[in-house]
Amino acid sequence: MLSRLAAVAAFAWAGTGGALAQTSIPLVNPGFEADHAPAGGFPVLLPSGWSLYDPGGIVDQGNNAVGVVNPTGSTFFIDPVPEGSNAALIYLEQRAGTTAIGDPVGLQQSFATVLQAHTRYTLSASVGNIASGTGLGAFSGLGFYDLSGFPGYRLELLAGGQVIAVDDNSLAGTLGEGRFATATVQFTAGADHALLGSVLGVRVVNLNASGNTFERGREVDFDQIQLFAAAVPEPRDYAMWLAGLGLLYGLRRKRRQVPVSGVAAH
Repeated sequence: MLSRLAAVAAFAWAGTGGALAQTSIPLVNPGFEADHAPAGGFPVLLPSGWSLYDPGGIVDQGNNAVGVVNPTGSTFFIDPVPEGSNAALIYLEQRAGTTAIGDPVGLQQSFATVLQAHTRYTLSASVGNIASGTGLGAFSGLGFYDLSGFPGYRLELLAGGQVIAVDDNSLAGTLGEGRFATATVQFTAGADHALLGSVLGVRVVNLNASGNTFERGREVDFDQIQLFAAAVPEPRDYAMWLAGLGLLYGLRRKRRQVPVSGVAAH
């Protein structure tokens, strides 16, 4: 009887649709390794597989630029790059002698996967607070970059081009100079969400929102962007599983109370 109830509980758990099992949703160039950057270099280019998010139209790939950085051998980062050698860079120059908030700039990507009901999505990205320094090799001629301060970031999960989950700079104040930290957002789509069937996307943004009056640039770096999906059971499936566990617990407790060899249980 005990094995039968265990089977019932296992069946009920299986009926949850594997709520604990996550499936990776593949992104193109999630670690920005598809673009070549020499050690200590930071070529200006649009990373492969990504498109530009520039609502203010400020990116000129000069004073305001996107690209990749390979900090190997430089003073730009204390922490190693989380994935491979490269990270994406979003570099924005502030107006001299001011700390005025500027226009945000980001990188984004959408893919064939669509928003599905009863599914929990988990999006994560490594966010880098680059330290000041000078590039190596051919990049040394560009001189010293004062990158002190942190201009803030956003990590966004999109459906149909609309933001459905966001981390709005939660690491600010804790992310030290030259360090990487992981930002994470989650979103669970119910049975009647208005954007079901819409194409999913991700976006990483430099908020261009703060800094000191002496810095030359406001840069945020991103790496190791990952998106996972996990099936989430309906409430009735949870009820089945919990009922199965309850029966199993009750039977085990009853068996402990059964007298053994004629001796009453205490």
